[in-house]
Parts: sequence; structure tokens; C-alpha cells
Amino acid sequence: MLDSLQMLLRFSTGLRKYLSSPLASQDCRNIVVRSIQERETSFLDLLRRTIYENPRSPYLALLRTAGAEYGDVAAIVRQDGVETALEKLYDGGVHIRLEEFKGLRPIERPGLTLAVKAEDFDNPLLRRDFEVATGGSAGRRRRLAIDVDLLLQEAAYTRVIEEAHGVFERPKAIWRPVPPGSSGLKAVLRAEKCGRSLDKWFSPTHISWGPRGWTSAVFIASAVMIGRLCGTAIPMPEHVPLDEARRVAEWMSEQATAGRHAYLSAPSSTVVRICQAARKGGLDITGSVFRVSGEPYTEGKRRVVDSCGVRTFSAWSLAECGGVAGGCARSEALDEMHLLTGMIALIQRSVPLRGEAGSVEAFHLTTLRRETPKVMLNVDAGDYGVVSRRRCGCPLEELGMHFHVHGIRNYEKLTTNGMHIVGSDILELVEDFLPRCHGGAPTDYQFVEESGGAESRIAIVVSRRVPNLDEGALLGHVTAFLAGKSRAHRMMIRVWEQGGSLRVVRAEPHTTSTGKTPALRVVQELETETGEAKRVGS
Repeated sequence: MLDSLQMLLRFSTGLRKYLSSPLASQDCRNIVVRSIQERETSFLDLLRRTIYENPRSPYLALLRTAGAEYGDVAAIVRQDGVETALEKLYDGGVHIRLEEFKGLRPIERPGLTLAVKAEDFDNPLLRRDFEVATGGSAGRRRRLAIDVDLLLQEAAYTRVIEEAHGVFERPKAIWRPVPPGSSGLKAVLRAEKCGRSLDKWFSPTHISWGPRGWTSAVFIASAVMIGRLCGTAIPMPEHVPLDEARRVAEWMSEQATAGRHAYLSAPSSTVVRICQAARKGGLDITGSVFRVSGEPYTEGKRRVVDSCGVRTFSAWSLAECGGVAGGCARSEALDEMHLLTGMIALIQRSVPLRGEAGSVEAFHLTTLRRETPKVMLNVDAGDYGVVSRRRCGCPLEELGMHFHVHGIRNYEKLTTNGMHIVGSDILELVEDFLPRCHGGAPTDYQFVEESGGAESRIAIVVSRRVPNLDEGALLGHVTAFLAGKSRAHRMMIRVWEQGGSLRVVRAEPHTTSTGKTPALRVVQELETETGEAKRVGS
């Protein structure tokens, strides 16, 4: 109780100061340009203060094992740039796998074994103005400290991206969960910092005043009250389950009818639901714009969205580091974005697929600023895609964001409706939990993300060799297993139940040419011999 009250006091004090000085357009441009110009200096300062001067940092052990002193790294950065230095560090063994970063397994390199917790990667420089819990699903619930200076940086980048797409002055809304997920609250506060309040905060999860949720409820209520005291209009979240997408479509249609075409941010599958609801209900949302994120935006989703006469741009962010990339205003690829080079550095390295014969050029991310919740140094985020540098001529390139990314996909986690399961949870289910509960062997089960259709979904493929399978009971066991992990997992399950996102398919799990049966796969569309499938929420 005392800890929660102290946190609330820090939140109230920090938020009042944060909201007292909104950012103008030129302020945001200046912040973005300065962050890009100072990226090398900022990176070296972060490296020195959070790693080389921090005996508890897991990265320090890796750097010492690689024989990389601060002066050595600084010399490479000043001569050849941040990315070249990161590539050389990676080749020396200085990198972190996703499950190491989540604290789910120890760091193991030749000559080094180091037990780690997720908290070991916390940024010791944060003022910790307030805290939220992660909204993902990797292990137990974790708090992330938020420094309002990070929100200031993110607000500046958000505004220049929205201005590039011509949506900053539009009626704005989000369809994002309330805490413990951080994305909704941070989106609200970024908008407030730029003096353009959200008109609506739709949330698929509801505010709870019960024993487990009252802290988050108090935070939201406090934010609304403090905002009003500072002359802003922070909206209270409006609970809209995923199967009630028509309510969001109706609001967007009302704006279009009034000649004020709306702008809404949501996971791409959620955007598809809005468009489907609009078409079914005869609602005109032509001219609206969506910011899509949280999961792959595919051709299947695009076809549904385009049929409503709306346009989209993509975004990529992580709770642990903030914004990573924002949509190009003159994109050539479906989900093309500019890397936010003042906040993050990215290199690609080949990593083998779990249980597969092939490999992918995985993204490894490094934070460059002192405001991020986590310190990341060549951290594998479980994603891969295409990185390029081209002259697009959009306003973001003019500010100095020259690198583009697109075609982002996951290989160490499965994602739908903006929520994900990491590989270690899937392995535990496939290799132990499901065979114990329902019989068969680990090779009789497989989790598959189907990302090519109008909505992403996850199929649990179960071999026909497993006799007398109760598919409903299996779904119940899987959701109970995940819900027992943490409060964040329970939020994920609630969202999936609303969206009917998880289903059972009786078919033979995919086997590679080398005879391996991977626990998780990502495909465009799952081809099976059965037309029957049960879903969570159906």
C-alpha cells in the first residue's frame, strides 16, 4: 500500500510538471533533429553511465568477456559510427537473446554463464516519475519505470509523424487497453504534451476497482483530474469489447458525416474489425486514417481496410524502449516505416529458427537515450524484416530519418490483436503441459500464427494421433495455463477471448525437411484437411 501511494505521488508530481508546458510544432522538429545529431554522443554517455559504471549490468560481463573497454568502443563509434561499433560488439559475443532479456533463461556464451532477471536490464538513470506494468506476456507481471522525458521525446516524434501524414488536427482516438498495459496511457499523455487531446479512448479491457486492479484505476482517474487542473481534457477510457467494433465505427462515421474525418490508432486486427463492422452496418468512414501497429499488417488486412475507402500508416514500438519506427508518408512497401534513428539503433544478424533448418536476419536493437525504461545493447527483439536506405522525399527524411524498415515479422513469439506469447511459454505448453493433460508426444502439438488473412489468429495444431481429444477442454487448459502466469497474461487472454483469436485445428504438425517439428511457426494461412475448428471466444 505504501509503495503504491508513493508511486502515485511521484506520478502526480511528474505529470503536473509534464503537462504544464505543451510542445509546439517547431519544438517537436527541433527535438527530433537534435536527437539525431547527438545520437553518437548520447549512445556513448548511456554506455558509460549504465553499463561500464554499473557493476550490476549484465552487459558489463559480456563486454569484459569480449575484451571491449569503453575507450575501444568510443573510438570505433567516433570513427565509423554507432552501427559499425554494434556489429563488432555482436561479433565478439555482446548481444542478448529475447528470452535472456525477459529473464526467462540465463545468458550463456563461451566461458560465461550468467543468471539474469528482467529487472537486471532496467535503466538506473531514470527519475521514475511513474510506473506501469508491461502489457506483454513474458513471465510474471513486471513494472516499467517511465521517465516523463521519454514521453517528451516520443511526443515530439509522434507529432512530426502525424503532421507528415496530415492527421495531427483530426479528431483522434485510440483503441488500446487500460493499464496494466502501457500503450493506451502513454498514447494519451503524448497527445496531451502536444496540446491535442484525444477525443476518445476506447479500451477492450475495463477499469477494475477490485483488489488486483485498483492501483491502475487510481492512476487513470488521477491523470484525468490532473489534466483538467492543467487545462487539458484527458478522456476517461470507454470499455468497448472487440466484438462491439460497431461502436467505434459509428463514432468514426459520425466524424466523417460532419466533415471531420477521424484518425484512430489500434492493432491492425482491431482496425480490420472496425472496417468489417462499418461495411456490415452500412456506415461510411471514407477518408478516415488508421495508425496500425502491434502485429503484421498484411495484404489480407489491407484488402478489407481499403474496401472502406480509408488509408493507413504503420508504427512500431516496444514497451521496453518506446518508439522504434514510424510510417513513411511516401511509402512503397505496405508497412514501410522510418527508423527513429535518434532513439534507437538497429543491426541485423542471422539467427537460426527454432527447430527449423533455416535462419532469419533478426533485428537487434540498441537504445540511444537515457530516458528509456530498459537499457538495450544488441537485444534480439524476436523480429526480422527488410532494412533499406532510399530517398523518399517525405518530411521524415528531411528531418534526418534516412533508414526504412518494412515486412516486419516475428520468429520468437506469436502475435494477434496486439498481444503475444513468447517462445518459452509455447515450449512449456508443447513439450510438457499439453502431453501431460491430453496425451500424445511433444511432436503432436504445434502453435501456428496465421498472419495472412483479414485477422491474425493463432492455431493450436493437434495431431490426429492424440485420441479422444476434448478440444474445448484443451482450449480451457491453454488459457488457464497462460492466465496463471501473470496479470498481463490474464489481460491478453481477455482480449483473445473477445476476438476469438485462439483455435484448435486437428491436423499433422508441420515437420521440416530435417525431420524436426518446431513448436511455433508463422504462416500466411494454415492449410488443413479439416473444416472444423474451435476458438476461444467463439
